[in-house]
Amino acid sequence: MAYKNFYAAVLLRLIVIIMLSIAGAFLYFEKQAIILCFVALILLIVAVINIIRYFNNINQWIALFLLGIENDDASLKAPSKTGNKAIDNVFIGIERLNDLFKKTKIDISTQEQYYRSVINQSATGLFSVNEKGRVININPAAVKLTSLHEYHHVNALISIDSALSEFIMHPKENYRQQSAIFENKYGQKLLFKLSEIKTAEEIIKLVAVSDITKELDNGEVDAWIKLARTLSHEIMNNIAPITTLSNVILNYFTKNNKIIEATDLDSKIIGDTIKGLNVIEERSLSLMNFVNNYRKFTKLPSPKLKEVNLSNLIENNLVAAGTFPGFNEIKLEKHIPENLMFITDENLLSLVLINLLKNACEAIIFENKTNPKIIIKLQQTKDTTKVEITNNGPNIPPEIKEQIFIPFFTTKDEGSGIGLSLSKQIMLKMNGDILLNSAKDKPTTFSVILN
Repeated sequence: MAYKNFYAAVLLRLIVIIMLSIAGAFLYFEKQAIILCFVALILLIVAVINIIRYFNNINQWIALFLLGIENDDASLKAPSKTGNKAIDNVFIGIERLNDLFKKTKIDISTQEQYYRSVINQSATGLFSVNEKGRVININPAAVKLTSLHEYHHVNALISIDSALSEFIMHPKENYRQQSAIFENKYGQKLLFKLSEIKTAEEIIKLVAVSDITKELDNGEVDAWIKLARTLSHEIMNNIAPITTLSNVILNYFTKNNKIIEATDLDSKIIGDTIKGLNVIEERSLSLMNFVNNYRKFTKLPSPKLKEVNLSNLIENNLVAAGTFPGFNEIKLEKHIPENLMFITDENLLSLVLINLLKNACEAIIFENKTNPKIIIKLQQTKDTTKVEITNNGPNIPPEIKEQIFIPFFTTKDEGSGIGLSLSKQIMLKMNGDILLNSAKDKPTTFSVILN
């Protein structure tokens, strides 16, 4: 009903103003009653001032109320009685809004305290940085891991790594994952993950930091254990027949710990000796080849980066892959944009691609599929550039997927187990990666991620 009272009050004042205006004009022009006309004018002025004050009272309180909201001030109290029922009703509405604003503010404050408490209790370090590089919020876990405090500048992180502040303030646009590992002066390996929140005023960077030293150490130990097992297995596979055959051949030429006479040799002993020596030579060469592969794996050259036409590089590697047995019988589907340029090491990347193409070819041939197919895609987005090599060969079981990049692990009878692990190390050395996606009833895809 407030708005009806308001309209009635405004209408009444307008009618009074109009009537006084008419009366003043009539008295002045028709009756020539100057004194009465002057009285009517004074009353008209009073009526105009009254309606102005009427609106100003309401506008002033509404303005103060909105200003209070803008400045988080809910202490404004509207007058309960003004002598005007319409204005009183408007003020009652403003007071209700003010009470609602107070309640909302209390709820927001409670939620803020709750979330701040949760963040402070978090074992993961969390802090936010404004566009000027100032820390505006930080929890105790982050203080402990980074020695930063609120209002510090991120340049203080130089005590951990000189590149850390640059990583936070100016991450690479094509960085595949906004995360990186840095080691502090205590030997802790810290994982920093970035995200952003865009406010009306600026972009706030949110940084999560966690100590992953234990996880990395455990992973490193597991990798060494698996590598040691693989090395032991490969070496024993070659040493065992050499040792056994050496003893067998030795027994051919000794009897009762004495060398036999030449006249005791027969063609069977000589033939068996030659066969045994051939096997020993074969196993020795295999062991030498294994050692050479290990040396190749542990002595990767440093990448020589330059701008490379990836489209041409892939096409050249496809031509080279044509020499693989059975490759020309495979249907090749290509999705390669023209002249896509990228800064990388041409030779090392070619080594990775040719190895993946060879593995794809061998996987299909092993399956003897009627419709063998390889799909190769080159894709570039704002965040990443990648080459995908997909084949419709056999699915890779989960237990093999976990070990497929371990050095010297192989499921092939004549494989060295060095190709995929070497390719993985090459890509990691170039700040990239190789990812495997192989699921039941789906083709196998190796993704070469370039950074």
